[in-house]
Amino acid sequence: MVRLGTNAKNTCGRVEAAARVFAEHGTFIRAVIRFQTDDESHVDDLYQEFFLKLVCKPLPHRLDNVKSYLYRAITNDVLDSARRKHSYCYYLKKYSKKIRISVNKKPSRNAFLETEESDSLFSLLARQLTQRQSQAVTMRYRDNYTLSEIAAEMGIAQQTARRHLSSGIRRLRAILAIE
Repeated sequence: MVRLGTNAKNTCGRVEAAARVFAEHGTFIRAVIRFQTDDESHVDDLYQEFFLKLVCKPLPHRLDNVKSYLYRAITNDVLDSARRKHSYCYYLKKYSKKIRISVNKKPSRNAFLETEESDSLFSLLARQLTQRQSQAVTMRYRDNYTLSEIAAEMGIAQQTARRHLSSGIRRLRAILAIE
């Protein structure tokens, strides 16, 4: 016979309490999570995370309306999850800008060597353009930014970014045709 310590008994009791809550209100919990989240693929993950949260922090003993408490707790968990996801995407995008790899496209095998060559080529060509044209062309063709990302980064309207990009390309074509 295996003897459990106080902490193990306490943990087993909390797991059983959470399991009882999920047995009684599981369909309600899943429905609320499904209602609160916009991505169906996250429902199961949030469902499991909520179970673990109930194990760590069980329901209060004197609770008048269990469903109301569960609804509020689930809503807070879904919002926290969305904040974590947004923060993760923000830092991932920031990191990808730093190392100049698009999060939408895979880098090629020779990405490091191509970066040096493209940097020198872009700096040579960029000297022939205005600052805004150079910035737009570089962001589009070296950094693989979309037009909306270019506009957001430059702090201008998308149509203005399109104008800078097209005038820069037009000017580069004229320069390269002469030489």
